Amino acid sequence: MLKHKILLVDDEQNILSSISRLLRQDDREIYTASDANEAWDKLKSISGADLIISDNKLPTISGIDFLIKVKQTYPDTIRMLLTGYPDLESAIKAINNGQLYRFITKPWENEDLKLIVRQGLEYYDILKDNRVLLNIAKQQSETLTAVQKKYQLPQNELTKAGLYIIDEQKVSETLSEFLKKYYPGGAK
Repeated sequence: MLKHKILLVDDEQNILSSISRLLRQDDREIYTASDANEAWDKLKSISGADLIISDNKLPTISGIDFLIKVKQTYPDTIRMLLTGYPDLESAIKAINNGQLYRFITKPWENEDLKLIVRQGLEYYDILKDNRVLLNIAKQQSETLTAVQKKYQLPQNELTKAGLYIIDEQKVSETLSEFLKKYYPGGAK
């Protein structure tokens, strides 16, 4: 099983250490960065992160602007903003522009933060699984279209949803005839 990658970004080392200890588990890899530039280098070196928690007050750029940039490059990454100075304008900008998963205030409650991170990682897994399922559905649709063209199946046999209705009785009879013809003594 792959480990979840979590990146913590804050210019205060004691906060990075505290959250790292709090979130450490066997199924997680925790990375830290003290500013946005270090965070970008880290993201590149680990090929992105599943979840990022960034402080809003970073040395060279705001956490909101950093997470907006993260969304552009790593759209599936779950983004959370940590701030000691909550105000409505920052929260609205963060949520609307950065499309944040959560807005967390300092000081945080340890159990709440652990729960928020767990839920964020579960949401990330759901998004990833949905993407895989959508790709499978697309491949199946393309295969069905190719089969329809190759065997010149009439459109009127399709349902409104674009599905062929297969008569199970006919399939069973055809399979039975096939087995009798090619395996008269019974299939082994």
